[in-house]
Amino acid sequence: MDDQMPEPEPEHIIKWTFEENKLFENALAELNLENPDLFEKISLRGPGKTVEQIKEHYEALVDDIKMIESGCVRLPPYITTKKDEKESAYATRNIPNHWKKGPPWSPEEHEKFLIGLEKNGKGDWRSISRFCVQTRTPTQVASHAQKYYIRLEKQQQKPSSASSSRPPPPTSGSTAAQPSASFP
Repeated sequence: MDDQMPEPEPEHIIKWTFEENKLFENALAELNLENPDLFEKISLRGPGKTVEQIKEHYEALVDDIKMIESGCVRLPPYITTKKDEKESAYATRNIPNHWKKGPPWSPEEHEKFLIGLEKNGKGDWRSISRFCVQTRTPTQVASHAQKYYIRLEKQQQKPSSASSSRPPPPTSGSTAAQPSASFP
């Protein structure tokens, strides 16, 4: 007869129920992860596991996070609902402006911006973004250009000797722009 018993799972693999895992995750969210008694405190919260089992479960979770962050595990394609879109739009509107600020432009990005400005002219932000500053969107390039021109204008208005070495901003007929090392 071919009645075989399923092989028992290795002893070191302990199954966690949904409820046990939720207790574990909530404890991690509430407790200080730097606490040397972390695993003991989690076991006191009642997931029904030994300190060693909790420690192994934590290490497996850390390994999973590393795999996800390194790109080794693909995230599932989440389906966005109309409700999700509305909540997302509402949440975005309520974020304070100082949190919406993106990373500052690097000197290399600014140099590429100036080259793109020279090649494509003022106003062609999409081409500058696509072909020169590929790390920035056309909107970011336009915003950077606006700040760049405002700064150039302010420097031209100052009667200092330093401003005379600055290039004038390109006019609508001229597309030339000189690199400015002081504006990243």
